[in-house]
Amino acid sequence: MPLRMGAHPPCDKSGPKGQPAVPPPVYESRGRPSHQSSDEPSTPSTRGKYMANRYEQIADDLRRLITAGTWPVGERLPAEAELAARYRVSTPTLRMSLELLQSEGLIEKRHGIGNFVRRPGQRIAYASDRHLADGQARPNVGADDSVSLDITMVEADGHLALLLNLRVGSPLTEYVFIGRQCESPRSLTRIYVPRAVASPGVPDADVSPWGDSVRELLSANGIEVVTTAERVTARFPTADEAHTLNISTRTPVLAVERTSTDASDRVVEGALLVLPGDRVEVLFTTRSATPATEEMETAG
Repeated sequence: MPLRMGAHPPCDKSGPKGQPAVPPPVYESRGRPSHQSSDEPSTPSTRGKYMANRYEQIADDLRRLITAGTWPVGERLPAEAELAARYRVSTPTLRMSLELLQSEGLIEKRHGIGNFVRRPGQRIAYASDRHLADGQARPNVGADDSVSLDITMVEADGHLALLLNLRVGSPLTEYVFIGRQCESPRSLTRIYVPRAVASPGVPDADVSPWGDSVRELLSANGIEVVTTAERVTARFPTADEAHTLNISTRTPVLAVERTSTDASDRVVEGALLVLPGDRVEVLFTTRSATPATEEMETAG
C-alpha cells in the first residue's frame, strides 16, 4: 500500500463569477488569402498547410485575449468543445492551439477540470550545495509551496538496475516527491534506496521536493554519503511525466539523474528528477580550496 503525505497550503482559489463571452476571433499575424473561401481547402496538401496555419492563428487569438485580460490569471478557459465550435475547427486542431500556449507557459491543463490561465510563479532552483557545513539541509519549501510524498516497494527494472548497480528484480524502496506551488506542480522526484542497503522508513512531514530527507534517514541508519554524481540533460517529458506535471509533451524538461555512494563506492541512493524547463533552474556551485590554503600560509 502506498503511503501518502503532504497537504497543499491554502492558495487564492477565488473563481470567476461567470465565464466571459469569447470575443470574435481576430487573426492578426496570419490571415487567410483573399481568394480562399471560408470553407477548408479540398486538396490534401493545401488542407495540411491550412490546418497548420489555422491552429497557429487560433493560438495567436487566444494569446491576445489572455494578454488583454479577457481571462484573468487563475481563471478557467471555456471548454474545449466550446472553443472549437467558436473557431469552427475540430477538437484536435483546437487542442494543438492549446498545447502551443501550454508549451509557452501561458496556460496549464488540469486533467479532468480544464485549461487555466497560468499564475506566474517564482522560479525555483535545484542547487548542488543544498546542505550547510553542519549537515542541515537548506530550506526548500516556501510559504506558497507544498510537497506530497508516496512510498512504495518496487523491483528494479533494467534502467534502475543499471543506475544502482544491482540485478534486475532487486527490491527497492521508492519515494516519489511532487513539489507544488499552490496548484501548479514544480518538480517530480523519484528516489530509490536498495533494500539491501537499508529500510530508511518515513521522512518528516516537512520534506524537501528534491528528496533530501531520504539522505537524512540514511545518515540516521549509519549510512554516510561520500560522493554524489548528478547528470543533467534536456529532453521532452514522457506522457506520464507530462500528466503529473500538468505540462505539454512539447514542453522541455530538465532531467537529473543522481547517484550517491558511500566510502566503499556502493550506490546507496539513486534519484530521477524531472523539472519543467520554464519553472526551474539548476544551480551548480564549486567551492575552491584556495582561500583556506592562503589562510594557512599566512598563519604560518
